[in-house]
Amino acid sequence: MLDISRTERSIILAFLVMGLLYAGLSYYVKTKTNSEIKTVHIDESRFLININTADKFELERLPGIGPVMAGDIVAYRETIGEFTGIEQLKDIKGIGDKKFEKMKEIVTINE
Repeated sequence: MLDISRTERSIILAFLVMGLLYAGLSYYVKTKTNSEIKTVHIDESRFLININTADKFELERLPGIGPVMAGDIVAYRETIGEFTGIEQLKDIKGIGDKKFEKMKEIVTINE
């Protein structure tokens, strides 16, 4: 084994403690700086989503529409062709009057 004197052990311990303090202080400074980032809320309801051209990911932005239902909308559109009115969304299983009311202001069939 190594012969380490009491003084050498104290010096090694002091370096370890200083290293831990430096690491803790560095972490504190980084987390304090990140907490100053502001959160910005973007109201996506101002933008219209064209249900004739929107892809699956755009359709998921509609209220109450998840990945499965967005896929159903795309499949329905591919089967019947372009929507002629936004009310046709109610023909898709899972979209009733309540869900349609939540999205009718932000969907369109026009460019």
